[in-house]
Amino acid sequence: MRHQFLLILFVFVGSVLYTPATAQSLSVTDIENSVKTDGKYAILVPNARYFQAAVMTGKELKGKNLQMSFEIVIISAAAKDLAADKSLTSFIEMSEKIGVRIVVCESAMKHFDVKKSDYHRSIETTPDGFAYIFGLQENGYKTITL
Repeated sequence: MRHQFLLILFVFVGSVLYTPATAQSLSVTDIENSVKTDGKYAILVPNARYFQAAVMTGKELKGKNLQMSFEIVIISAAAKDLAADKSLTSFIEMSEKIGVRIVVCESAMKHFDVKKSDYHRSIETTPDGFAYIFGLQENGYKTITL
């Protein structure tokens, strides 16, 4: 009986310790290629530099498949930057062209005294950027906050 118990314990411990880690066995390319071409993705962005990076990521991903849904949600100082920094206009226009939706938090707009008319015509607004991100998550979007 004791030998059977030890054998069962040995098999159990051995199987637990042997379980491979799948993520470590995939290459960087394999992981990047696992992004779904018809997936739904969103990035919560607090500043202009991250906005530029988010647009470039959207361009890269949507360039592979236009059916992908990709949104950039603007909060914090980025709400002011998007209205005031004219160097961001080309990124906004690129987003419009490739079908990346930009949504700005109205609470941030109010804080920085920005009006909807200060934005490019393609930019949409939401009363609360965080609530909007939660809504996207509830609708199946994978989200990241920068």
